[in-house]
Amino acid sequence: MKKVTVLSELRAEFSSLIERMQRVLAAFTAKNPKPIFCVMVALMFCSLFLCFTLLRLKNAAEPKKTKVLSKIEGNLGEIGTTAGKLQRVIEIRSVLQVLLAKDSLDKKDSLLMEQLLLEIDRSMTNKK
Repeated sequence: MKKVTVLSELRAEFSSLIERMQRVLAAFTAKNPKPIFCVMVALMFCSLFLCFTLLRLKNAAEPKKTKVLSKIEGNLGEIGTTAGKLQRVIEIRSVLQVLLAKDSLDKKDSLLMEQLLLEIDRSMTNKK
């Protein structure tokens, strides 16, 4: 049994029209081979011209930077610096908690605590 598809039904329905168009096209190309060849070559030259002149993109790989993007990129470095400072403050805080948990502090502990507090103060006031 023959498989029936949409294409086969269209071909069966319009077969006389398709055959007639093929005969007209074959007769036209047999009568006028030079103009068809000239049109084909002209289209190739137009394609070549468009390909290498008008349709060429200029610096497409280089996106334009806006002020907002450059401001965001500048702030990303500051975020990393701030995160590093925050981590250092958390470390200092844990050391201070250990020192404050002691019953009595000697001179060495007092000096260490003073240095840690000064370092926290410097990190909070130092802008850049």
